[in-house]
Amino acid sequence: MERRFARRTPLPAFVPSAAGSIMPSGVLLTQHAEVFLLENATLERVMRRIEETVELLGAYPLVGRAYDPSYPAACTPFSCRFLQVSDTPFTLCYLFDDEFGVVTVFDIEWSAGDPRCRFA
Repeated sequence: MERRFARRTPLPAFVPSAAGSIMPSGVLLTQHAEVFLLENATLERVMRRIEETVELLGAYPLVGRAYDPSYPAACTPFSCRFLQVSDTPFTLCYLFDDEFGVVTVFDIEWSAGDPRCRFA
């Protein structure tokens, strides 16, 4: 039996754009997050789940939990939130700017990734 690979066709929301551009839902993906998705989220089903989660963040930016790690090495220099993407190994780490109403996804964690590279 021949192994078939998933097509690497990203959904329109994740086509590389100029870093700093705001998506229609009020969610900004940093260039780091966009590159990570294009390189690691190869299944169309996973990309669809990520897009749904990003849309959810646009509508309900405080739906994620506050990031409060139990050890100092995992701390970020700013307060942020995280939201697990259901049925995938990915977690979106993001900031919410109350003043402008914009969510910025700055990192995407992959549960199979190296934890020493968190927020690199």
